[in-house]
Parts: sequence; C-alpha cells; structure tokens
Amino acid sequence: MNRRKALKNLGATIGITTLPPTILSIFESCQKNNSNKLLSFNNEQFEFISSIIDIIIPRTDTPGAIDLNLNKFIDVYIEEVLYKKEKENFLKGLDICKKNIQIVDEKSLKGLLDKYLKIDDNLVDKYDDMISDFEDDLKNGRNSVLNENILEYTFIKKLRDFTVMSFRINEFIAKNEMEYLPVPGKYYGCIDLKEATGGKVWAL
Repeated sequence: MNRRKALKNLGATIGITTLPPTILSIFESCQKNNSNKLLSFNNEQFEFISSIIDIIIPRTDTPGAIDLNLNKFIDVYIEEVLYKKEKENFLKGLDICKKNIQIVDEKSLKGLLDKYLKIDDNLVDKYDDMISDFEDDLKNGRNSVLNENILEYTFIKKLRDFTVMSFRINEFIAKNEMEYLPVPGKYYGCIDLKEATGGKVWAL
C-alpha cells in the first residue's frame, strides 16, 4: 500500500520533476510489449480512452499519444498504482462519460473535455472538496458515494494527468522535444531556462 501511495503521489501530477524507477519500468515495458492483452479496460473502454487521449495530445509534427502507446501505459498504470476503490471510480466515470455521449466523435469528445477542464475555480474547489470528503469517509469506514458529475470530473481530470505525465517520460519526447541530460548530469546554479536549455522544458 505504501508503494502505491508513493508512486501515485510522485507520478500522477503534471508538475513532477522526478519519477521513481518503478513507474519508468512500467512505461518501458509498455513500449516493448506488443501484446493486446488489457489489464484495466475492456476493449470498448480502451477504444474510448484512446480516442480521448488522441485529442489531448494529437499527432502533429511530433508523435501523438496513440503513436507513443500512452493508452497502453495508462492501462497498466491504473492496474499497478491506483487503489482498488480509485480504480473502480475511474472506470465508473469512464462508463458514465461513454454512456452520456451518443456519438463518439471529435466534437463530442472535445465538448466532454471542455466541460470538466474549462470550469471556473469555484466549481473546481467544490468538486475537490466533495472528493476529499468521500476519501475521508472511506478512511473512516463510512459508506459514501460520488455522484455522476464528480465521477465524470475525476475520470477526465485523471486521464488528462496520466496522459501528460506519460508523454513527458516517453523516451522519444524526452530526447527529441525536451532538454535531455542523463543522470547524474551537470549542475549549474541560478540561471534561467532560456540560458540553460534554449527555453526547452527539462525531460524527466
């Protein structure tokens, strides 16, 4: 349980600076594994999240989320890192989103992303407070449920975070689109990003 908590706290945020070897090994195995076996999703769910992350990070002059197999990483990450109840709620949110979209196309999926990623700060605070209360209830053995809006919000927010995290640790992106320096690397004191890397974000 401590391992899962540590991995989740270190890995599931966009502003991460370092990642534990276990997450990196999960990612590496996904890059090498050509198996179609899924751990967390059924085929319909996998196709649905693949369509969403393809909108979050589409193919441009660089490979997109699908080209980089980020969907496979997310499938493994959810199984290996999330607590059982978190996984259940993530999949519930996925199924609710899928059920509420009559036609799964780019327009409807962009609308779904905008619905939960472009909300005002007050609503974000409200949703986050409700999620926090739910988690407290679980810890204290009280029965508690999240409504459909919160489940959808949690699913979209986590899927976005997982997608961005896995994109940033991808070897191709790290070496070709970001400033990459293998550990231990060199240390320079207080210099700005423009001077250090030409403005590129450091790869993880």
